[in-house]
Parts: sequence; structure tokens; C-alpha cells
Amino acid sequence: MNDARLDVLRRKIDWNLACGALADADLLVTSDDGGFPVVVALEEEPLSILLGRLRAVGGYANLFVEGVNGSVRRVSAIGEVSSLRHADDRLVDTDRPGPGATVGMFLDYLDRCPNGVVLSMDTSRQSCVRDSGKVEFAGATP
Repeated sequence: MNDARLDVLRRKIDWNLACGALADADLLVTSDDGGFPVVVALEEEPLSILLGRLRAVGGYANLFVEGVNGSVRRVSAIGEVSSLRHADDRLVDTDRPGPGATVGMFLDYLDRCPNGVVLSMDTSRQSCVRDSGKVEFAGATP
């Protein structure tokens, strides 16, 4: 995958969270220790790569995904028990999207499930992924 593009996205998100368009935005996902884990991904990356990144931060994160056109979507991966709404689908075993799915395919699928989708990541907890929305960056970004 394009590591340079992923690094640029990380810097862009970090900068916007620190002092840019997202500085006053509430990050919806908090970790058990009170932090706000952030995970970034590219739409064309395999979904399995994203699941690995989510596992690395405990399964829950504020997820930012950049499309090939440069647009960015923000998604919440929260604990299933924390979700006030029951997810529309459970992505476990052989459910869709399949093993060859990209992050973009998953987000397109998620957009059709207003209450979210439950992901099982071989951890003791499951995540409910939901609240997909476009992020607007105003002004200069690095």
C-alpha cells in the first residue's frame, strides 16, 4: 500500500485535531483509560489491515478513512455494549463483505446499515462500527 499517502493522512488528521477544523469536534470513541484512539486508513486498503489496526488499539477507535479522490470519512468503532442502538448486521464468520473486501467496500456497506455493523476481531470484545460521515477540512492543512 502507499505508506507515504498514509503518513500524509496521519499528519493531516493529527494537525486538524490539534488546531484545525476538528479541534473543537468531539471524538465519539474513548478508550478504557480515557484516551481518544485514532486510526487512519485508505479506502483501497484490505479490510484485514484495518481490523489489525483496530485490534492494536483494543478494538475501539475514531476511524478516519481517505478515498482515492481525497475525501475523508469519519467512522466510530465503539464497544457493542456501549452502543445505544442494536447493530443491523454482524460481520462474523462468512458474513459479508468477504475476505477480499477493501476498507472502502466495507464503508459503502456500512452506509446501508444505519444502526451499524458488529465486527468480531478475535478479541474478548466486539466493536460496533457506525456513524459514517464525511469530514470537511476548512482552511490550511499541512
